[in-house]
Amino acid sequence: MQLRGEGKDDNYGISRVDDEVYRTHAWRVSLRRHGKGHVKNFPDRKYGGQLRALHEARRYRDEFVCQNPPITRSEFCCIKRSNNTSGTSGVCTYAKRYERRDGSIKENWYWEASWPNAHGESIKKVFSVNNYGEEMAKQLAINARQLGLASLEGVFWPSERGLVVDRATPDAMPLYNVA
Repeated sequence: MQLRGEGKDDNYGISRVDDEVYRTHAWRVSLRRHGKGHVKNFPDRKYGGQLRALHEARRYRDEFVCQNPPITRSEFCCIKRSNNTSGTSGVCTYAKRYERRDGSIKENWYWEASWPNAHGESIKKVFSVNNYGEEMAKQLAINARQLGLASLEGVFWPSERGLVVDRATPDAMPLYNVA
């Protein structure tokens, strides 16, 4: 539920709970940081009405976001996934196979670095093991990724691909309407 005149941005992380069976009427602040959920309810009865409960929920949410800012896009890109075998997030090795005229197969190996641009599209740079050698090609890929991530701005929002956001001001965040 949204109160009249309230924009969806005002209710980031806040949803309405109205359950007649359990006589529950409250605003719920629900945020996730570093894989852990943080939930707090603001019952209408305790806070003297729906508007006051909403005001307290927003105040709590704003304090929480200031103390626990969202992860930056650059930080998110550096999370090492369980299937990573190179030791560096966003860097991998692969082979391209070619069939020669005589029927034999030739493999060319590459190290590839990838990272998102400002619009959420993937940028890739490839370094040939044949040209640079194994160690140099891998190091060039790691360096290219670090340079690419250095220019990445804003915070990570799964539903807002490529949106640049100022993490210092909660009001400027792209906000979900979970109500």
